Amino acid sequence: MNLNNYFNPVELDKPEDTEILSDSIFGKNIKVNTPSTPIDEISNYNIAILGIPEDRNSSNKGVSLAPDNIRAKLYQLYKINDKLKIIDLGNLKEGNTYNDTYYGARDVLIELLNNQVISIIIGGTQDLTYANYLAFEHYKSNINLITVDSVIDIDLNESIFDAKSYLSKILINNKKIFKYVNLAHQLYMNDQRVLKQLSSLSFDSLRLGLIRSDISIVEPVLRDADILSFDICAVKQSDAPANQYASPNGLHAEEACQIAKYSGLSDSISSFGIYDLNPVYESNNQTVNLAAQIIWHFVEGYSVRKIENPLSDNKDFKVFIVSHKDMEFEITFYK
Repeated sequence: MNLNNYFNPVELDKPEDTEILSDSIFGKNIKVNTPSTPIDEISNYNIAILGIPEDRNSSNKGVSLAPDNIRAKLYQLYKINDKLKIIDLGNLKEGNTYNDTYYGARDVLIELLNNQVISIIIGGTQDLTYANYLAFEHYKSNINLITVDSVIDIDLNESIFDAKSYLSKILINNKKIFKYVNLAHQLYMNDQRVLKQLSSLSFDSLRLGLIRSDISIVEPVLRDADILSFDICAVKQSDAPANQYASPNGLHAEEACQIAKYSGLSDSISSFGIYDLNPVYESNNQTVNLAAQIIWHFVEGYSVRKIENPLSDNKDFKVFIVSHKDMEFEITFYK
């Protein structure tokens, strides 16, 4: 598969501040798809960044401008370490319809999964999570999905598919979603019937107040996830104003970065996406700076990731097998 056929090369203006042009900045320590340096063998990399400038299936017009705005700020941060091999693939070419974009993204993400490359998606609107699901549907039999959002994007009538209802198509009547959890919903912004429907499907959502009381409770939730989809509207307006659905309440910027780092630490997450940032509402680059820092913290978490899933041939684990007359199966614990 020639990924160059799917992407437009990165074209960014040089920053005006010459002080940030150190050789240690992020942008100078990754491979970038440009007209003169196209994408090479993808298996050479640990992480691939891809922008998807798609907002046609949403009323939140302007989100398609976000990828280049975010990557410009990400490039100006400092590198994590010398061991990571990261490539920026550029922006996915727009399909004739948003459905074409979904399936183009699916094909790219399948290629990354086949080569054990972690994807960082810069959206675009959050319905692009559906494209991510399509890739994992092809790749895995059981999928664990986590979203971070103030509103759970489910349409109770299942009659609409857009950025505010995309979860209906993923979660309802779907046997491949093994686990789904939303983080940081705000109760007054959600229909109680949606929460009841989630519960009836054996899925869950952790309320904002619960997470704010102890941010560490999200780490076990993220530990076995495959996909994390982060809607910037989960962050409070004062910290992330560039969002059509901004709310005075939400996660603090530091908490958003902490969730991203926990996600990077997870030895299961293969795809991290940030969505619904709309530069049209931006005045001082505050939100794009935060989005860049959220991505940076995910990469930092990944850089110290430890594979902790117990494998049958791993000698680092002690195995304890417990049986009981009232249990049909033995329970195996790994320490």
